[in-house]
Amino acid sequence: MYMVRVDDHYEEYMIINGVWDMVGTTGDGSAAFELQVATAARLGGVKSSTEPDHIAVNPESGFMTLNQVSTTLLYVPQGDTLVLYGGSA
Repeated sequence: MYMVRVDDHYEEYMIINGVWDMVGTTGDGSAAFELQVATAARLGGVKSSTEPDHIAVNPESGFMTLNQVSTTLLYVPQGDTLVLYGGSA
């Protein structure tokens, strides 16, 4: 990680996929940290959601889990078989 002072604030950079990318800044000099939203090309923050088919982040551990997933969203490669077994239900 590399920090650069720019006028009255700082910017944080990391090398991601071989390219320097800004991952954080103290913003406009107000000392308020601004974390960018994560993308496929940028390290950043992930928002938590309680909605189905979304990611939930545990505020104490920081671990992410999938709330629930609809079977219509499951990907089963051609040639594979998905078996849903309900036991003796």
